[in-house]
Amino acid sequence: MTAYNNSALRELVQPDRVHRDFYINPEVFDMEMERIFGRIWLFVGHASQVPNNGDYITTTVARQPVIMSRDRKGEVHVMFNRCTHRGSQVCLEQSGNTQRFECPYHAWVFNTDGRFAGAPYPKGYEDGFLAKEKLDLVKLPRMEIYRGFVFVSLSTDVPDIDVFLGPMKDHIDAFCDRSPEGEVEACAGVFRYRYSGNWKLQMENQTDVYHIMFTHVSTTDEDGKQFRREGAEEDEAGKVKVLAQDSRLDDQWEEHPLGGHRHGHVYMGRFAMDKKNSGPIYDRYKASMEDAYGDKAEDLMTVKTHNSIFYPHWSIQHLTQHIRVMNPISVDCTENIIIPLKLKGAPEEMWHAALRSNNNSHSPSGMVMSDDMEVWVRCHEGLKTQSTDWVVLARGMNENFTGDNTGSYESHGTSESGARNQQVAWVDYMCGEG
Repeated sequence: MTAYNNSALRELVQPDRVHRDFYINPEVFDMEMERIFGRIWLFVGHASQVPNNGDYITTTVARQPVIMSRDRKGEVHVMFNRCTHRGSQVCLEQSGNTQRFECPYHAWVFNTDGRFAGAPYPKGYEDGFLAKEKLDLVKLPRMEIYRGFVFVSLSTDVPDIDVFLGPMKDHIDAFCDRSPEGEVEACAGVFRYRYSGNWKLQMENQTDVYHIMFTHVSTTDEDGKQFRREGAEEDEAGKVKVLAQDSRLDDQWEEHPLGGHRHGHVYMGRFAMDKKNSGPIYDRYKASMEDAYGDKAEDLMTVKTHNSIFYPHWSIQHLTQHIRVMNPISVDCTENIIIPLKLKGAPEEMWHAALRSNNNSHSPSGMVMSDDMEVWVRCHEGLKTQSTDWVVLARGMNENFTGDNTGSYESHGTSESGARNQQVAWVDYMCGEG
């Protein structure tokens, strides 16, 4: 008998605080894997990570190893990374190209679309056994691709992907439409690393403006300016700029736009302190966008959102041009995968600037991510102590926030509304109401 029935789960989340078991209890974590990650749409990767026939990547979905591959006909598939013979993972490489997947245990072979291709010494089986059995690699129950973003679900009983994403589809569109070709591509590999803390600590952090000027104080100079994430040849080239004002908790931070939607999705608007783009490289980019989109170009080029967070485990960071995937491994371990994305058709200098920016900020040793991971680990360790049972998230409680997970809301500044919106969705999912 579980200690956490629906009534007990609801008690973990109060309007302005959550119980520490929300983050650190292994039983709660196991229930999350079943009731949240096992029942809704999850992000696997971008189709451009497997650009050629025979390409593949491996990753995890709700703790389960999977393969995303492109077959001989150019179709993308997502399959469980588990041989249908004795259960071994058939592929341990993080990425590559292959004609077939061969299990290392008994050399059973599977095509890149998952179809069973054969087993050695077939005479050892009853006549016709290998032909009549369902021996293909098992595909995930649902898969959808939207503008190259590949989604899967471990359940067949999920709403259409359009319904689940809702207004957040606009955030994907806005990212892709910044490309003169209307496409983005992942052509530079990934960063992959883990930290010793709960997955929700990071999800909640991504709309937390309150922490920036304190956690990331090491990235500012004596005048309070954040380090410059360089553009190409001193040209801004569409990248993150100097935060031109002090990193004090002042009116500019408090006016920063936040918001969210049902299903736990939230976003952080563009920083008002970012400088405007200019320079010869940006001018070439602008010309290519005008050729592609005409009068719409200037609006499409304008980055309106800093961070788009798709519940429960991934986000788009628009200025630094990457996807962040947060895969829960255990209650106190989370895997991060950072996927830089190129704007197809934009100047190459912009792409190189984006890669430098990601190296500076979101690599394992980057100046921003290393700060965050240190704090998340400290949070998880601190929550284990016999101190107070509650984590307070009361900042911005005076806002007009319905708290019922039925629609959209707008917030601003250093409010903790983003975390609260995710927590309301968490209750709905965990209690079967989402």
